[in-house]
Amino acid sequence: MAPASVAVKAREYDAAMSEVRLQIQGQRGAIAADTLISVLKHTLGVLQEVDRTSRGGEGRPGKWGVMNVWNGSIGIVLAPSADIPGEVPERLIAGLAVLEERPELPPWFSEPAIKSVQEMGKVLRRPGVSGIDLSAVAPGGEEYEAHLTPEIIEHAAEAFQGTDEALGSVAGILDVINLRRQRVVSLYDADERHAVRCTFPEDLLEAVRQYLGSKVRATGTVARNRVGQIASVKVESLVLTEAEGRVPSVAELTSIAPWYTGDRTAVEHQQWTRGA
Repeated sequence: MAPASVAVKAREYDAAMSEVRLQIQGQRGAIAADTLISVLKHTLGVLQEVDRTSRGGEGRPGKWGVMNVWNGSIGIVLAPSADIPGEVPERLIAGLAVLEERPELPPWFSEPAIKSVQEMGKVLRRPGVSGIDLSAVAPGGEEYEAHLTPEIIEHAAEAFQGTDEALGSVAGILDVINLRRQRVVSLYDADERHAVRCTFPEDLLEAVRQYLGSKVRATGTVARNRVGQIASVKVESLVLTEAEGRVPSVAELTSIAPWYTGDRTAVEHQQWTRGA
């Protein structure tokens, strides 16, 4: 009989709304242990980022429990702790579906999530690995599946590549700061549901630290990817906007001049003007 402490933890994860199934395809005994560890690490990396953005950048990521493991083609069932939003597994699969179609930043996917997807793609080149599958299982039994394809990896690499640069500004919540290699902070856009990577000069460091968790407007060089989404910002100035009231959403801003866009969103209007 399992110790009581183990049973309690199992019940905690059983209470979660859904689960994620990870399967590494390959011949029995041919998949190296470090390959399994690498795939699991990057899968958790994506899940934790989707969890973080699902919380609006607030709070620490929850934990994932291992509910089942099988071999042959190695499989692992991960269940979220009760504090993780129940939609996270399905948002993972939905994001991969977006990346399979086009080089677009999926909702809930930040730059670290995209990089984790790219790292999983590298594992596909390792000996013994013939494929990686992910699926989300809802409480009612509905299952949403994704197969890691070359298209997903290619589009993930392009999603954060800025192909067009111009002066502009972005509004959102300053989320995570990283000073290890260069001064970088995430600006979480609640309307677009992902975080934008922002680099900033040293003279803005104190302001960035002071405004973490607050709504701000960052002005500077804005880089957009192939589909017109903001990929990154080289920040030149930062202004706290909470004192001015709520930051307008992208949807609200695009409806300011409906006579110009014909009631289309900015993306829809851009596609229309290009004949897409």
